[in-house]
Amino acid sequence: MVSCGLAAGFRSDDLQDTRYFMELICSVPAKPLPMQILALATNAGKANRDAQMTYAALANHRQPHLDCLAYLSQLVLYQLNVSKLPLLALIYQNNTSWRSYRMFFRDPSMATSKQTYYDLSTILLKVAATMPDTLVKTKVMHLMRCSGTVSLAAAACSMDILRVWGRWARSEGVVGKSYLPKSPLSALPATGVLAGFGTDFMTNHAFGRGTVAVPVAWIDALAPHARVIFQAVRLRNRTCTGKADFSGQHCVESTLYLAETFWQSSPFMLQRYGLGWWALQRFVSLWAVLHSVNLSNR
Repeated sequence: MVSCGLAAGFRSDDLQDTRYFMELICSVPAKPLPMQILALATNAGKANRDAQMTYAALANHRQPHLDCLAYLSQLVLYQLNVSKLPLLALIYQNNTSWRSYRMFFRDPSMATSKQTYYDLSTILLKVAATMPDTLVKTKVMHLMRCSGTVSLAAAACSMDILRVWGRWARSEGVVGKSYLPKSPLSALPATGVLAGFGTDFMTNHAFGRGTVAVPVAWIDALAPHARVIFQAVRLRNRTCTGKADFSGQHCVESTLYLAETFWQSSPFMLQRYGLGWWALQRFVSLWAVLHSVNLSNR
């Protein structure tokens, strides 16, 4: 949650109500390896009084232990396999109630309710407790957004890029009264910087983990039936005469991508955090994770 908040520039209100509107939108033609962009969408937040859909672009970080998509993959796969969130089944059944599920919740029984200010601040204060300086509740709720802004400014991103990335309501220049905040690619330089590749990411996207070909069977093991559901929903959307559920199709496709990301990052997570990290991954066998080290050595 913290890594997603930092990379996306979400306010605490955004995080409290972030839902499963995710879409693998494009492959940016960076060199030497294209950059995959996954967008998170939200129509909540204190500055979004008209409930318009706004987007944030996320990319894999150069460093595995800082990769927000790696952590997001662990969260999503845990919720699908351990918390038994019926997200994919509802999409397959063309039941739009899947859109009410939040990404961040304390208990599965609360998955369809907006997380409270207290719930979120309690989690963040526990994270802040590991820091040398004590942070009060009103400060910790702005920690991720402020940290992202400082990181972008330090990397010489322009003020216009900062405003688009942060989705500030009052601004001037290119951002004011424009459609830029509605496009997750409007602040693409910010995405590149926060992914650890700097402002020259278009010519310096050396992302070794992204070259690893993960076996389809391994992806299917983490997201059972997701591939079949994706194909069925895509066919239904192509042939339906009514309103198609493209957001559901994108959600399933993104789940498959996150399963691939999990395998590409797991050897590094295991190396850095040891078996303590593995103890949290209750949706896949230890044997499979240990054997995934072979993938990283290709």
